[in-house]
Amino acid sequence: MGFGRVFLTILIFALVEVMVLAAVADVIGWPVTIIAVVTTALLGSVLFRRQGLDTWVRLNERMNRGEMPGRELVEGMMLLLGGAFLITPGFITDALGFVLLLPFTRRALADRLIRRGAVQAFASRGGNGGVFFYQSTQWRGGSGGFGGGNVYDGDASVDREPTNDGDQRRRPLTLDENEEDSGRDGPR
Repeated sequence: MGFGRVFLTILIFALVEVMVLAAVADVIGWPVTIIAVVTTALLGSVLFRRQGLDTWVRLNERMNRGEMPGRELVEGMMLLLGGAFLITPGFITDALGFVLLLPFTRRALADRLIRRGAVQAFASRGGNGGVFFYQSTQWRGGSGGFGGGNVYDGDASVDREPTNDGDQRRRPLTLDENEEDSGRDGPR
């Protein structure tokens, strides 16, 4: 999507938001409309803080157990987006923000994204540490998941070899077969 389309989409959305605000203000009056918009922003910031802290605690607990906190990472992105929607004046953005901030709807959406394979998460343990995730552009839908490629059972490890200057350089990634798969060669 090019810059022109993004700009046009944001412009149209802003115009629709202003039209909805004006329509609501015609029915209940501008002072009440402004109070409602400010109230939803304040309520959203409190909800964002509480839900964000809860998600952060769950993320750290899973990381400490050595598990990949994929759901928590997706929920964290949804919380950030929901918080941004709630501090943006307007009723449409407030509705979207509350959908992303309320725990039951956020978790259902996060689970659906993860099940569809739209978001993949990876973790790196050891000296480099860190977690990153991305949205796949190769999703083809269906139950088959991502197309093509071989699947290998086993554990991956990175060997490091010392150099003359004391730095350790990475050697190529090696796959160690699981014991129960030791009789099978190649991908499955």
